[in-house]
Amino acid sequence: MLKVLLQYDAYFRHDLWEHVSQTPTFANILFLNAYQMFLGAARMALSGHPAAVFPLVRTALESASYGYLMEQQPTLSEVWSNRHRSEADKKACRNAFTFDKAIKGFAHKAPDIDRLAKDAYEAAIDYGAHPNFKGVFGHVSINEDRPDGMVAVTHNSLYGSGHHETIRGICACLDFGFAIIGIITLSGQNATEKLQDELQTLNDAKEAAIAAYQSAR
Repeated sequence: MLKVLLQYDAYFRHDLWEHVSQTPTFANILFLNAYQMFLGAARMALSGHPAAVFPLVRTALESASYGYLMEQQPTLSEVWSNRHRSEADKKACRNAFTFDKAIKGFAHKAPDIDRLAKDAYEAAIDYGAHPNFKGVFGHVSINEDRPDGMVAVTHNSLYGSGHHETIRGICACLDFGFAIIGIITLSGQNATEKLQDELQTLNDAKEAAIAAYQSAR
């Protein structure tokens, strides 16, 4: 999995930009932000701190999808950049930019990546991008059988390299990383045969890397 993370990082830094519009736009800044958030998530995952992974990968996916939306509707760049100008502008920005709205229509370009992105987004919320019961109590254990009659409540933050929570965090980075790469590279009008081959190579590497850890996802 580490080798594939490095492979994804190399793709982000080099090949990905061959398929992105060269016009300097806010969309490109959002794509760069998605990469930076992905790096942050990968660092958290490799540290054994999975609770901090999912807020980062969710934001990375949103950043990529908002950039994709701007590429399809360039006038929304102004809506996004004016967010802090007034309460009305903030409301307009919130209304225009949601993950569901941003990704709408992407399925016709790449239905498999669209499905992965939506499933990953929902999973991120479940596993900690929102402070819900499942995401929080997945790291809590309760021992009611102490010899002193007390109840011990333990909240884990860091896990060992082989723990299923650590594996889940790394697998999440790979799933989100592929979805983010797919959304960014397909933000243009046409997918070339070269891009299709590159995406297939990245997906094959990901699936091979996580095959032994499916139960941890």
